[in-house]
Parts: sequence; structure tokens; C-alpha cells
Amino acid sequence: MNAPLHTPAHIASKLTIRLLLALAATALLPACSKKPDNAGLASTTPAPASVGNSQATPPLTTPAEDKSSQAASKLQDYIACYNSLDGDTHRSIARYRSWVKDMSNGPSGKEVVVYGLYKIDVDHISRCKASFAQTAKASPALPRLDAAAESYINALAELGALVADAEQYYSRENYKDDAFAKGRKLHAPLAASMKTFEEKSTVFSDQIEAENDQSLDAEMQRLEKTEGRQLPYLHMAFMSKAKQLMRMLGEETFDAVAAGKLLADYENLADETIAYVKKNSDSASSGWSQLERKTEDFRKAAKERVRRIRDKQAYSEGEKMMLKPGSAWMVDGSQEKVMRAYNDLIEASNRLNR
Repeated sequence: MNAPLHTPAHIASKLTIRLLLALAATALLPACSKKPDNAGLASTTPAPASVGNSQATPPLTTPAEDKSSQAASKLQDYIACYNSLDGDTHRSIARYRSWVKDMSNGPSGKEVVVYGLYKIDVDHISRCKASFAQTAKASPALPRLDAAAESYINALAELGALVADAEQYYSRENYKDDAFAKGRKLHAPLAASMKTFEEKSTVFSDQIEAENDQSLDAEMQRLEKTEGRQLPYLHMAFMSKAKQLMRMLGEETFDAVAAGKLLADYENLADETIAYVKKNSDSASSGWSQLERKTEDFRKAAKERVRRIRDKQAYSEGEKMMLKPGSAWMVDGSQEKVMRAYNDLIEASNRLNR
């Protein structure tokens, strides 16, 4: 009798997750820092040893730490472009598919509503393509990630050019003058390019996540061992737990008991971090209050999502009408709402680490 809990396929096919900037070899600066050029970031590189004797000064970092720092820098370059372009691209694809009902054949010319597509910043794509070429050459070599990045940006560049042409055609309503002739001509290469991009986007995202997980885990272990449970460690720890939780909650269905345990772990770490900052207010940068607010928003959205699945709560008729691009995030317990809250959390965290 109850309606299914699933989100419509055209929504759930791609829920774009913003990625946490690589945090290896970084920590949060106190708010009183006098280094505006590095606001929100501080190296965890050990301070130079005392001088005054004839012995050589020990190196500032170990080779392993240098490699970790270099890998983190590469990840940041890749993640920054992914975060700024991927979501907009998927939204443009979703907009096109929302009114082109038959993606095999394209526009029929009989559509009642023609939404066109959203613009994609082709100049930004070009800048990222040039940046990726340099990043891939940097050490250390990360073969799988570097290859995935190249495939991703090439697919995005191809799609970006096609979208620019199609967006102009539809926004100017030229289809009213040529009976959709150009729209039908554009469709096949556009649909094929969309499909290729989505495939490359998934591979690239997975490779970034794999490298970033490894980097974050190593840095958390180092920080906990050398500094204890201070803010740099706690920040990484609760963001890492948020990522694990989001991976589960982003699925169409999941084990509510397991999700509840992950949620409890996230809440405990978030509460420990918030309590630490209250006791050590000079330990956090000025952007901490925004991150704390987004932490609470994600906590609430995650609880709603877990309850929706745990209680087998079907979407009402009104909610089902809202489960579409642009409004699904307003539905309590939906994948889109918790995803939006998570992405906002990631953005707030990334601002502290730029």
C-alpha cells in the first residue's frame, strides 16, 4: 500500500558529491594569525632544530612527509577543479534530460516545455585543462589518478563545447524558427558526450576519493600520535566520519542500524570537536563558526535520512511531486537533502584549508 521509498531514477542516477580538499600536511591556524596570505592553513612541518654547534641542521621534513605533502598538493589541484565544474555539468545534463523524454531519438519537436540546458563555464574548463596538464607532470606520479584526470577533463572539454552551442540555440529559442532541425542534429553527439562524461566523472571521483582517503588516514594517524586529539586531528576525524556516513546515506536504500551507528560516531566526533573549540577558542580560524553551523545542518539532514529508511516512511504525494531537479533537496529524508547538507559541510571545511 505504501509508495516506494526510492528517488526517481533520473534524479538518483548521479548525486554529485563535493570532495574534501586533501588535508595532508596542513592544520588550522589560530584566529590571531598574522599571515593573511595563508589564512586557514598552517604547515605541520616540524620547526627547524636549534643551531649553534658544528653539526648539520636536520632536514625539516622526512622524505615520506615530503612525498605526502606533494601528493596532497596534486590532489588539491584536481579536487578544486572537480568541485567547481562537476556539479554544474551534471545539473546541465539533468536539465536537458528533464524535457527530452526520449534520449535515444532526441527532441520530437512536440515538447510542451523546452528548458534547454544550463551553461557550463568553458573558459574555466580551459584553465583546468591547462592546470591538469601541469599537475600530472608533478611528483609524485599517481598513474591511475593522473590518467583519470586527463580522461575527465578531455571529456568535459568536449561536452562543454557542445553544451555551449546547444545552450545558445535553446536560450535564443531558435528551435521555433527551424522546427527543431538543429536541435535534432545536435542531439546525438550531445547525448553521447554526456554519457562519456558521466562515465569519466565517476572514475575520476573514485580515484580522487581513493587517494584522498589514503592521504587523510595517514595524516590523522600522524597527528594523533604526535599532537593528540587537538583541533587538526579532530577536524580531519569528524570530516572523515561524515564522508563514510554520506557514502551510506547517498544510496537508495541501506542498513538503517549500521547507518545509525555511523551517525552516532559522527555526532560524537563533531561534539568533541565543538567542545574543544569552545575551550580553546584561539585554536580555530575565523571561519570555524560557519563550519560549525554546517555541521549541525548535516547532522539534522542525516537524522532525517536515517529515520526515513529506518521507519520505512513513504514519500507523500506532495513530496513525490518535489522529487525532481531543483526541488528534491527540500524533501526531508531525501538523498538530495542530505547530499546538499554534506556538500555545504565540505565547502565550509575546504574554506578553512585554502
